[in-house]
Amino acid sequence: MTSLLLWMVSRIILPPALLFAAFLFVRGHNLPGGGFVAGLMTAATIILQYVATGRSKLSEPVKAGRLIALGLAVATLTGLGALVLGYPFMTSAFGHVEIPIIGHVESSTAVLFDLGVFLVVTGVTLTILLAIED
Repeated sequence: MTSLLLWMVSRIILPPALLFAAFLFVRGHNLPGGGFVAGLMTAATIILQYVATGRSKLSEPVKAGRLIALGLAVATLTGLGALVLGYPFMTSAFGHVEIPIIGHVESSTAVLFDLGVFLVVTGVTLTILLAIED
């Protein structure tokens, strides 16, 4: 049995919460935030949807194990990319990119590592919180 009020509020909260998680992810490169905090926020948002809709683990649309594996692969490949180019493991490359409409944007390989951390944290947090359900 689920609450109609919780279901309605969770549907309203979902887009801003995911947008805030994206903001934390992007902001974390120079200020507090990043992949870890954004992953926690995303997992909390997904769990809220599970609670509001009454979904069980059998019908979960997000496969936490796949997120963990993909995140580990992205983070590892980011670190190995530096080795391939002759730099120490996990050396970050930094540059500037000109995007037509947006303009001048800073770019770094650390963002790819943060993406891996984001995926791993989201997957692990979902696994832990769904295990509590049992």
